[in-house]
Amino acid sequence: MSATSLFSTTPAAGRRHAFTLVELLVVIAIIGTLVGLLLPAVQSARESARTSACTNKLKQLALAALNFESAKKALPARNGGTCCGYSWLTSKKNNAGRRSAFVEMLPYCEEVKMWDSIQAGTNTTSQPPGGPEAYAGWSVWDRSPDALRCPSDSVNPTVTRQNSYAVSLGDQVTGVGATSTTARGVWPTAKYGAQDANQFAIQQSHGCELSEIRDGTSKTIMLSERMHGDDSTWTGNTVPIRWGIAQVATVATTPNACLAVGGDQYYAAGTQVKGKWGSFWTDGQAERIAFNTVLPPNSPSCGGTNGNADNGDVVLPPTSGHPNGVNTAFCDGSTRFIANTIDCGDTSTVQSAGATIGSSSRSPSPYGVWGALGTKNANDAIKNFE
Repeated sequence: MSATSLFSTTPAAGRRHAFTLVELLVVIAIIGTLVGLLLPAVQSARESARTSACTNKLKQLALAALNFESAKKALPARNGGTCCGYSWLTSKKNNAGRRSAFVEMLPYCEEVKMWDSIQAGTNTTSQPPGGPEAYAGWSVWDRSPDALRCPSDSVNPTVTRQNSYAVSLGDQVTGVGATSTTARGVWPTAKYGAQDANQFAIQQSHGCELSEIRDGTSKTIMLSERMHGDDSTWTGNTVPIRWGIAQVATVATTPNACLAVGGDQYYAAGTQVKGKWGSFWTDGQAERIAFNTVLPPNSPSCGGTNGNADNGDVVLPPTSGHPNGVNTAFCDGSTRFIANTIDCGDTSTVQSAGATIGSSSRSPSPYGVWGALGTKNANDAIKNFE
């Protein structure tokens, strides 16, 4: 063997070169570019799946309400249950007339076990049949059923009593408290008879009958989405408009006053904001479970100056984690997506104040197509709505 062959620098047959630094950088750059191109598509697919899941749950809730109506001959009341004594006035407890429609629908959305537990109570001196005050903690209902949770509503996952769905007040701004006797939408409060010696009263009514929806069940909104809060109160400019409620004294006369305290994403600095909405699914107060068809979807919300969830004058647009709008369910059980750009007419006034919008009269809504879709009996049915 020659010396040349012993010390040859020619690579052996089959041996491969290692990657150079330049080649590695090129490969990394290509991979990064591909990820950058694919990530929006992946995120879009995930959001599409979440939107689909939210829509399916919304439809199931609408069907549960209609099944309730089939059994009881009326939709559930927005708030009702046992009434009307309070534990700090007597030794008795009850729902204080504020148990939400979502509780009433439990047997019709595969939550019979929870419903039976609520109806059984613990005992008559601790937690009575039907449960305590609707705003009180109780192990039986301290975690809301999965049917009320939208995957896109992830404001605060530590809130166990959340609801991501809302019942419609229609275009009503004023007079939506627990004792309201009128409703422009399809979720009025329950009515009660006289109280007995223990301050209890029997619920005499449920909610709206389908025959009352003269504007058409396919043209009247029943439910929508709304992002839940965490039951806290803040002052500042870091609270998202989609789940906070600003305290605005003029809301009863100027609905669009809400717009002045909210930007595209957050409330203005110095605004008093609370996160009561969606933080307690069993309480039927408007600021807990409702929305109205006044300002367009995903607009800022506001109520009066009450720091709890008890304002009777409110502007509560539906909100969602989806881009450009919200999912809604109609009284015929259908679901539709409503864009943020829907016509809302004149939101600068309540038009005749509470005399019109806060009553059950058949006066047309001043809030355009959006307001008309919320009313059940206002002689303003929308033709060929898509």
